[in-house]
Amino acid sequence: MHLFQKAPIFNIKNLLILAILLRVIWACLVPVVPVSDSFLYDVFAQSIATGNGYAFPNGDITVYWPVGTSAIYAVIYKIFGISFLPIVVFNIVIGTLIVWLTYAIAQRYLNNNVALIAAFLIALWPILIQFTTILASEIIFIFLILSAIYVWGCKQLSPILRAIIWGALICAATYVRPTAQFIFLFLPILDWLANKDWRAAIQSFCIAAITATLLFSPWVYRNHQVFGEFVLVSANGGANLWMGNNPNSNGGYTDLTDLPFKNEVARDNYFKKEAIDFIVHNPLGYAKLALKRALITYKAETIGIVWNGYLEKRFSKPILIGMKLISSMFWWLILVFASIGVYKLLKERQLVPFNVLFVVAAFFFVFPILTVAQDRYHMPINPFLAIFAAYALQNLAARYKLINAT
Repeated sequence: MHLFQKAPIFNIKNLLILAILLRVIWACLVPVVPVSDSFLYDVFAQSIATGNGYAFPNGDITVYWPVGTSAIYAVIYKIFGISFLPIVVFNIVIGTLIVWLTYAIAQRYLNNNVALIAAFLIALWPILIQFTTILASEIIFIFLILSAIYVWGCKQLSPILRAIIWGALICAATYVRPTAQFIFLFLPILDWLANKDWRAAIQSFCIAAITATLLFSPWVYRNHQVFGEFVLVSANGGANLWMGNNPNSNGGYTDLTDLPFKNEVARDNYFKKEAIDFIVHNPLGYAKLALKRALITYKAETIGIVWNGYLEKRFSKPILIGMKLISSMFWWLILVFASIGVYKLLKERQLVPFNVLFVVAAFFFVFPILTVAQDRYHMPINPFLAIFAAYALQNLAARYKLINAT
């Protein structure tokens, strides 16, 4: 008898129920109290929902932050009224879908045992539960990226329909976080490497790009009308790069220098130039900052506690430290097993190095190290780490004959 035969309760349906229950329990215990970026997402969403556009409360139109998250919340506010409850329900739904997508993708590329273990890890992952009551881009972005990868690899769909859907999903993810735009190039290249059919890869890229162009066009037009310049999604890429790369930076968030600018786009262009000048003329300093950014991004997983404003009001500092420690311990264990899993997958040639799991995870792993750091910036790789860790755990369980190895 193997573990899964002894415990038939361990199936994807029950894991999805577990994910829902854990998120509902958290939502019942921890009400939404927006702080930091969460506060701004709420402000912008209310502005859009009430017909004032993507603007600050004083009426100033903005393009600094990506509009995607606020736009999604604005639609929810428009339909259900301005209340946090529908957003929490929305977060529970997409949080549970992240569990299913992780399962489906792991099952496609590896096997059912790995898929179930990965889904179990995602269902239990503290930070993904904690973000149920946070207004933020993180779990929306993860959901959209995983959805795009799932559709991209879904051979049951026609190539044209697949390209349209994954192109639209990556476009939506880019509206939430502009880093997703690079995936437009990765997926067709991976298609070509896997199938050696360059015509099909080019066709997929062109269809996805046309789809995205149509979806980006209204926002690009709006930005040009307001600011007189081309802005694909947001005008904070240069500012973020500068925060992580300037003479006074520690690799993480830095307050922007208070200088007069014509608008947000001009300010972003200025800081982009300053950051690039610093990197070019200080390669050793850039390398040192990259090491600091790696440490900041990957040393812990505490933002889910920090950004739940209610917790700081309700609990003492020692309890908050304990909560952060529990979250981080889970993160450290996943990192250890994921590292073992990656090693074994490559050694045993279960996945090729240019498999989509490796490539997308590697991209999101490296990006904050090269730009600006914060622990939440590693969250997009969490589902991939769960899959890699699940492979290691499957091998460990198979060694003790708890499950079959396949």
